Parts: sequence; structure tokens; C-alpha cells
Amino acid sequence: MASPTTTLSTLTTVLETKDLGNGKYEVKEIPSDEASFPDLHSGNRKQIEFPLPIPGFAVVGYFDVDDKEIGAYLTLAGSQVGTKYTAGLDTGLEIGVNLGLGSGTVRIYKEGSTLKVGYGISVGIGPFSKSYNDSFALFDI
Repeated sequence: MASPTTTLSTLTTVLETKDLGNGKYEVKEIPSDEASFPDLHSGNRKQIEFPLPIPGFAVVGYFDVDDKEIGAYLTLAGSQVGTKYTAGLDTGLEIGVNLGLGSGTVRIYKEGSTLKVGYGISVGIGPFSKSYNDSFALFDI
């Protein structure tokens, strides 16, 4: 097993601002996948998106059918938190979460011919904490 490495990330949102004239402007958030480099994959991706039991958090990602690659990142209120993580289908992808609101792991992995998600998340503090453990199928691969 490789030694763990640490990456510090800044929450970044890409915004597009349009000058509509006469002192009016429109600000639109650009989804992270559109703001990245779209030509670096096969173009045959299935979208993954599901909420976590930590309020406001979700996992967004993809499974690239041709490249057999999984990619995912966390979101908070719709904005990407940290970097996008990628892994091969055979190894699966696990993201550790350690935030003030909760901690645990989220895993996206292959089981047989099914792409699945599993998570173990604890939310809250002390007597007000609650643990969530679940796994479910995303789709057949």
C-alpha cells in the first residue's frame, strides 16, 4: 500500500458573468465538469450524483464506460469541495471525509457487473451524533 499523501484544496466556483447592458448583469455558476478539460476522456460517461447524510454535501462524478475510469468529488451546496479524484474500475475509488459536520468514507466500486456506492458517515457531536452506513447499486456495467 502506498504512503498516504496530503493535498490542501480551496473551494472554488467558476462563474460566468454576462453584461446585459444598462447596468444589468447575469452571474451563472459553471458546473465543474464543464469547466474542466472535456476532451481528456472518451466522451462515453455515465453521470453519478447522490446526496450524503451530512447536510448540504453530495458526491458528483462519472463512470467512463470506454476508459473504465471512475471520477468523483464532493460538493457543498452545489459547489465543488477539493479536487476531482479518479481511479480505475477494478480498484474502485474511496474518498475520506473529515469535516466539522461529519466524518467517514465514501466508496464507489465494482461488484460483479454492477457499479455500487458504499458509505459510512458519522454526523454530529457527542450525544447528538448519528452514524449512517449504506450501500446501493448505481447501474449495471
